[in-house]
Amino acid sequence: MTQHPLSAVVIGNESLLVQCAEIWQARGHSLAAVVTRSPEITQWAKDKAIQVLSSDADLDADLANIEFDWLLSIANLDVISDAVLALPKLGAVNFHDGPLPRYAGLNAPVWARMAQEPEHGITWHLMQSGVDQGDILIQSGFDISDADTALTLNTKCYSAAINSFPDLVTN
Repeated sequence: MTQHPLSAVVIGNESLLVQCAEIWQARGHSLAAVVTRSPEITQWAKDKAIQVLSSDADLDADLANIEFDWLLSIANLDVISDAVLALPKLGAVNFHDGPLPRYAGLNAPVWARMAQEPEHGITWHLMQSGVDQGDILIQSGFDISDADTALTLNTKCYSAAINSFPDLVTN
């Protein structure tokens, strides 16, 4: 990404979206809209006077009239249409809770734990048609301990996402 002020639409339903959105704003960038079905994220966005759209709405139509540089999909499990992916001026980026391409798809931490992997990690990647496709921008790995569960791996994924997001914003 670049250093001059940018605008983004963020889409997701978990607290990680808020944490990354706040880092985005702290870097001097703006949020054109938040797309979510989470009541907590909706309230957060309304408190900040940011437009909120429901994940269940017709996003092709609702986002078509909003100008924005980046679409940031953060802890979002919904597949985003090609029409929406084409809307941002500069591109669309997704957070994935696993190292791509090895652990694409849902529940990557669960699969890594079941496979008794010694390491796991997260990926920020450009989005294109297809799930978990697109060029990798940043990957951040961490060790898996014998005591780790899918829940603790999810926590480690969120921590890695928060720690790597500032690098994504400045790339």
